[in-house]
Amino acid sequence: MDIVCFLKERTKFIKYYYENGILPFEHTKQLIENGLAPYEPPYSEDSEPPFLSEWLDADTAFDTVGHTALTMLSSSVQLYLKEWIRQIEQWSRVEITVNFKKNNGLRQYSEIFDKLGFSVRPCPANVDLIEQILLVRNRIQHPEQLTSLNIEHSQNDLKKYPKPFFARESEYSYFSNNDNVDSWLIQPSVTVTKEMVIEAISQVEIFCTWLDNEYWKCRDA
Repeated sequence: MDIVCFLKERTKFIKYYYENGILPFEHTKQLIENGLAPYEPPYSEDSEPPFLSEWLDADTAFDTVGHTALTMLSSSVQLYLKEWIRQIEQWSRVEITVNFKKNNGLRQYSEIFDKLGFSVRPCPANVDLIEQILLVRNRIQHPEQLTSLNIEHSQNDLKKYPKPFFARESEYSYFSNNDNVDSWLIQPSVTVTKEMVIEAISQVEIFCTWLDNEYWKCRDA
């Protein structure tokens, strides 16, 4: 079975879902920011920007679409890895026990190939980024505050990745203790932009394609 093909069908849909899902919220924000109907600003001496509540709702919805896309991408990675392990077990007749959720879990592929007596070329994907997708998924699925829809990186995750990929650049300077961003005064929000989603999908595809190629190289050796 061509498991990479099925993985890419999923990532293709995730990209489609995300790009179309953000459109109405992106549009609403643009209308408010440009003072266009139905968000034409009325005369007011209030210092608060007009339609701030509506803009914040649209912004939160925009982030939520990104959170959902990352959750789907995380599930796709884990489903792929389960099927990849199953194929190795069927071929090698060796039982493989791994825990991809533990620290540096994704890098257990090297242990698997070592166990089978094969060496592999260096992985070309950004495995740190892929591991952050899995960590972010846990934060999204298990929020800690009833009073806020905002999702923050956990302290434990920040110790592992002090400069998280899914965070606003502005928060690095506002909320970190120093220029090295090795500690945080306030936990940064889990932020997802279109560029981040595209890069995350790209790295997942590179990683899974590489794993599949190494698997077949071992089988054909």
